[in-house]
Amino acid sequence: MPSASFSVPAVINVDAEVNYWRQRHADGLMGGGSFGHFVPWIKFACDSLITHPRASDEEREAVFQTEYALKIMPRLTEDEARAFVDQCWEHVYLSSHTDRATRPRLIAASV
Repeated sequence: MPSASFSVPAVINVDAEVNYWRQRHADGLMGGGSFGHFVPWIKFACDSLITHPRASDEEREAVFQTEYALKIMPRLTEDEARAFVDQCWEHVYLSSHTDRATRPRLIAASV
């Protein structure tokens, strides 16, 4: 059954998102490793909201699976990338004052 519809923020500032997460990384709040490992996922999170504003959670999960499969030597595990994209969406909704209850969520595909 498709998930309920949700509202996408009217404006998504990708540069502001990258800067927010860069500062969190610099503050040591995102674990070790290069910040560059996270940038593609910040951009994916923002882009998926911008380009597919009416997508269901299931559709977003399929797009995420495709994106992850296309990565050559991903630096984050699939679960880490999924959780991080979810955190990015949470922050986009918090910073835009859009109801967080209406934000998308990635779900692991059924096996």
